[in-house]
Amino acid sequence: MIAAGALARLAALGASLNAAAAEDPIRHMRWTPPQDSWLRLCPKHRVKLLRGGNQAIGKTTAGLAEVDWRATGRHPYRKTRVPPVEIWVVCTSWAQSVAIQRKFWAIVSRSSLTPFSRDQFSHRRGWGKDNPVVEYLNGSIVRFRTTGQGPEAFAGASIDYALVDEPTEEEIFRELLKRVLRTGGEIGIVLTPVNRDCAWLHKLVDDGVVEEVHAKLTVANLTPIGDRRPLQLLDGTPMDQAWIDEQWKVTPALWAPVVLDGEWETRPEGVFFKCFDAVKHVSGRVKLDAKRGRIFRVLGIDYAAADRQYGHVAVLADVLQWRDEKGRAGETVLVRDEVAVSGVASDELFARELVTMLERQGLRWRDLDHVFGDNPVTSSWVEKSNLNTTRALARELNIPISAVQPRLFNAKEGTRSAGSKDTGNRYIYDRIASGHLVVHPRCSVLIKGLATWDYSNDHPLKDVVDALRYSLRNFVFSYGRSSNAKVHLYGGAAA
Repeated sequence: MIAAGALARLAALGASLNAAAAEDPIRHMRWTPPQDSWLRLCPKHRVKLLRGGNQAIGKTTAGLAEVDWRATGRHPYRKTRVPPVEIWVVCTSWAQSVAIQRKFWAIVSRSSLTPFSRDQFSHRRGWGKDNPVVEYLNGSIVRFRTTGQGPEAFAGASIDYALVDEPTEEEIFRELLKRVLRTGGEIGIVLTPVNRDCAWLHKLVDDGVVEEVHAKLTVANLTPIGDRRPLQLLDGTPMDQAWIDEQWKVTPALWAPVVLDGEWETRPEGVFFKCFDAVKHVSGRVKLDAKRGRIFRVLGIDYAAADRQYGHVAVLADVLQWRDEKGRAGETVLVRDEVAVSGVASDELFARELVTMLERQGLRWRDLDHVFGDNPVTSSWVEKSNLNTTRALARELNIPISAVQPRLFNAKEGTRSAGSKDTGNRYIYDRIASGHLVVHPRCSVLIKGLATWDYSNDHPLKDVVDALRYSLRNFVFSYGRSSNAKVHLYGGAAA
């Protein structure tokens, strides 16, 4: 038996090690092979890229470790400029910046920062919205910048290092090259090639201007050097081969090579929603349980600039927001009804069909929580828009146009259209694959659309899928926090 004194010493040693790891997490990290290779890489042309899938390999963590090592002057793998230095962490949006600031706070050594930077940090706002900056005791500073104001916002400064997290525009990259030119600095890039054209960066890699480490989703790449077991999710799930196989199963085949393996390109192949089963995901018996969370009634409308058979469509859905036993948020979607008329149908006919659909469901327009429609379109026959639809609804309901509440908002307002389509369809795929989307049998056009759409713009049922995506707009753009926990929907009112 181990003596009580020995146990006490072991406990004290464990507490000491835990305290040291909490104070200086980077010193105690076990890097995966891709992270380690990238951190050791000394690129000939001063630009290096870590390319991989979403959320698995730890690209951002490796990038932020490089930032901290350069700021402190204690890079373990290579010689860097002696502090003080100025470093930029470049993000695509304020929301992304705050998330990355949280990650930086989680790994940086607190004792290396000034008291002001230690006290200034907030988990809600990072180091502030206006020019967030981290100050080191040695005089180094790290600024978090966003690309929303364009390359002009980056002009004029000279910096020692820039970390670019996720894809950016070529013009931003060129401007950053100028910022590190006078200091002989370097640029690090960590990304998954999604939501933005990365052809320019691909060419730079092929030309040898940018050196890269490409991290595919494999057990070897998910296993820290020196460990026998792969990383785990926060809930303890091992990221082993079974987990990897599940990711390939639930990820749309169109994007799986990119979002899982970090490949450069996607190529459409056959039906997009391969996870959709017209038997499993279609039911007239499902009811959402309001005791599990709030239920939102949402409507999405799409207009086609062509004489499509079903080019003017609306999709009505209920969305239950819930949390599982571990506090993780998610949504369950029940598609209740649809309107599908010709792309050249009049606004009056469409408004009449909308009101009829709502009455069929025992609803009025004011019972809806969110309503989103497509951009205006004009064809040889007619002009379609949210404004024209609202006017027609006001006439149909015999009320002033100002009384049509909720308002019909533009589904694409405040979003990047190129990214919003992909993100929205990934969200729908995830809801279907995880058992959290069910369609009522009366929605025959949507059912056929989900079963046959090939992601092309000329598919005859593209518009109804777009309408579903628009209806879920408010949930799509918080995508990423959804749980994988299953909610058993089938066989009655259970969701």
